[in-house]
Amino acid sequence: MQTLLLRAARSYRRLPQQQLYFPLKKRIQHLLARIFGTRLLKSQRLYFVTINGQRFKRLILRDTYIAAEIERNLERFGASEYFPALIARHENEIWLEFIDGTPIQTADERIVKQIADFYAAVYTRAPEQVAAAATPFPRRLQQHLRFLHQVGVLTDEAYQDLAAAAVRLTPAHVWVGFDYTDPVLKNFVLAPQGEHVCAVDVESLGSYQLIGTGMVKACMRQLGAFRHVFFAHLAQKPVPNFQAYLPFVELALLAAQTQKAFLQRKWRYVKPALFDRFRHPA
Repeated sequence: MQTLLLRAARSYRRLPQQQLYFPLKKRIQHLLARIFGTRLLKSQRLYFVTINGQRFKRLILRDTYIAAEIERNLERFGASEYFPALIARHENEIWLEFIDGTPIQTADERIVKQIADFYAAVYTRAPEQVAAAATPFPRRLQQHLRFLHQVGVLTDEAYQDLAAAAVRLTPAHVWVGFDYTDPVLKNFVLAPQGEHVCAVDVESLGSYQLIGTGMVKACMRQLGAFRHVFFAHLAQKPVPNFQAYLPFVELALLAAQTQKAFLQRKWRYVKPALFDRFRHPA
């Protein structure tokens, strides 16, 4: 036993770790933006650490509060097959088990159904139906629209139409709870046996979210061609019925995403024409 402990201690002292780097061009752009710009930027660092032949993920965040929130969210899911196991949290640092799964390159019907199963597990974890007026979501939507008008993304007429649409589309009650808010394919891997997907970007698991936001974003980003498969498969699960007020979720997400893209200077995602369908309902 003592020999094993000494071997593990020596392995830990060497701490063979590999930092995940972006391409050089992107790192230079990031550095210049941090020094001279006003873009919203991520500040976390990610390492893959090998100890005694085992791989772990080491995530260092700027803020202890954010790390503690990630810890709380993961602990609510316990030994879930859909997220990596939490090893430890110390101040602003999170350690996780490394998921040795298969990266997902493209979506097909099987993958889409597995992602829908993932969301069903997330949405059924302590959801709560509350009065919409008691949540920040209607006010947040109006503020996002106001900002987009102030900076010139929305014209006067478009802003007036959308502000009215936001009021019209706001339901009396909404479902709040857990959601996974960055469902791009690169944030999922297939489990070793291929029976389910696992979300590896644990920072994207949020509590007290407007349920349905993650699924709508998934359809907006990469799974749009399989939208009908996605929602039909989810409808077979005992999930909260956010589809009853789906247009509100869609408008709220579009306004939030457009504002974020503007502040990040990602101009290809700033598309005022996407709001037209909310201005002129059929």
